[in-house]
Amino acid sequence: MSSRICVIVCLLAFAIFESCEREYVFRGESEDLSFSVDTLAFDTVFTSVGSTTKNLRVYNPVPDDVVIEAIELVGGDDSDFIMNVNGTAGSMIRDIPLRGNDSLFVFVEVNVNPTSENTPFVVSDSIFFYTKNKIHKVQLLAYGQNVVPLRKENLTSTTFTNEKPYLIYDWVVVDSAETLTIDPGARLHFHKDAFLIVFGSIRVNGEIDNPVMFSSDRLDEWYEDKPGQWGYIQLMPGSSEHHFNNAIIKNSTMGLVVDSVGVKDDEPPLKLNNVRIEHISSQGLIAQNSRIEASNSVFADCGSASVALTVGGHYEFYHCTIANYFNWDFRSTPAVVISNYFTDNNDKLVNPKLNADFFNSIIVGRNSNEIRLDFKVKADQDLADWVDVNFSNSMLKVGESEIEVYSHTFKDVLLNEDPAFIDVSKYNYQLDSLSFAQDIGNVEIARQYPKDALGVSRLEDKGPDLGAYERVDAQ
Repeated sequence: MSSRICVIVCLLAFAIFESCEREYVFRGESEDLSFSVDTLAFDTVFTSVGSTTKNLRVYNPVPDDVVIEAIELVGGDDSDFIMNVNGTAGSMIRDIPLRGNDSLFVFVEVNVNPTSENTPFVVSDSIFFYTKNKIHKVQLLAYGQNVVPLRKENLTSTTFTNEKPYLIYDWVVVDSAETLTIDPGARLHFHKDAFLIVFGSIRVNGEIDNPVMFSSDRLDEWYEDKPGQWGYIQLMPGSSEHHFNNAIIKNSTMGLVVDSVGVKDDEPPLKLNNVRIEHISSQGLIAQNSRIEASNSVFADCGSASVALTVGGHYEFYHCTIANYFNWDFRSTPAVVISNYFTDNNDKLVNPKLNADFFNSIIVGRNSNEIRLDFKVKADQDLADWVDVNFSNSMLKVGESEIEVYSHTFKDVLLNEDPAFIDVSKYNYQLDSLSFAQDIGNVEIARQYPKDALGVSRLEDKGPDLGAYERVDAQ
C-alpha cells in the first residue's frame, strides 16, 4: 500500500510540474535583437591551421519570445569561417527559437587557405540574422598568414629568411656538418610537441629591433604567455659553432637544451647574446657539461629552473637577469641550479670539472631561495680543485643555508633585496627608479658589454646597473 501511495504522489508531482512548465509562444512581435559584438575579430591565423573558437551572443532583450528565421554565414560552404549555433553546425541554420530575456551562442572558427602573399592578408565574411521584419549583420574578420611548413625534415645547410614564418610539425633536424643560419626577423613557430634538434651548427642572427622568434603556432592573445605549447631546441653532443644573437624563445616545454657543446679545446663556446627565454613549463636553459657564454640575456617565468647547469662545464654569465616569478603552477626548484655530477648505472660518481661565473647579474624570484648549489667529488679529490663557482657584483635571492655553506662563492653581492622591476606581472624586468640594482655593477665588466639588451649605454651615468637592462631616467 505504501509503495502505491509513493507512486501516486510522484505522478501527481510530475503532473503539477508539467502544468507549471511554461509553453513556448513565439510571437515575433518585437525584433530588437542585440549582439555582444558587431565585429568578431580573430588574431592572425596561419594558413591551413585552424584558429581557436570564438563566440558571440545573441540577446533577446524583451519579454516576448521570438523565432530567428535563419542565421546565415554569407560565404556559405566556401567560406574560410565555420559556424555553429547552439551545437548545430552549418552555413545556414533555420528556425531558431529564442525566449524572452534570453540569449544564444554562435561559435565561429576560421581556417585560412594558402595564397601567394608573404605579408598578412585580410579574411572576412558576415553572419546575417533574419527575423520577421529585420536582417541583422555581424562582421567576421581575420588576418591570414602564409607559412613555410616543415614536418620531419632533415636539413642540409640553409638559411631561414624573414619573408614568411616557418611552421614546424613533429621535428626538424640540422644534420651533422650542416649549418642552419637564421636571418633577422625570422619567425619559427612550432606545433604542439614539435622540436628542433641540431647535430651541426645553428647561427641565429637577430637584431635588437628585429629579433628572431621561436614560439608556438597559437597566435591568439590568451596563448601569449602560456607555457608548454611545443617541445624544445636541443644542441647535441658533437655539434659546434653555435650562436644566438637577439633571439626570443618562449612558450615551450623546455627552452634551450645544451648537451656537451664547446667542451673540446678547439671548439668555441655557445654564445647567447641578448637572448630572452621565458614562459617555459620546465627548464629555460639546461646545460650538461658544456661551455656557454651568456650576456645581456633574460631567463624568466619557468616552471622549474630558469637556468640549470649540470654535470660540470664552463659557464660565464655577464649582465643577465634571471627572474622566476612563474605563476602557472607551484614551483619548488630555485631559479638557478648548479651541479657537477651524476651517478651512472653502476652507482659510480661521474663529476667533470665545473666552473661557473656570474657578473653584474640579477638572480631573483618568488621563492625564499633562488640558488641551489649541489657538488660532490670522489674521496681522493679536493672540491676546490674540481668546482669553482662565483657570483660577483650581483643581486641574489639566497637562503641562509646556501650562504652558510657556500659563503666563499658570493663576492661583493647584494643579498635578498627587492630589485624593483618595473612590472613583473607584465614580464617587464627593467629597473624602476628606486631599484637598489642601479649604478653598482663592476665597471670593468661593463666595458666589455658597454650596451644593454636595448642598446642603451652602460657607461654614461654614475655606474653600470645590474642585469640585462640599464635604467634610463626620463629627460
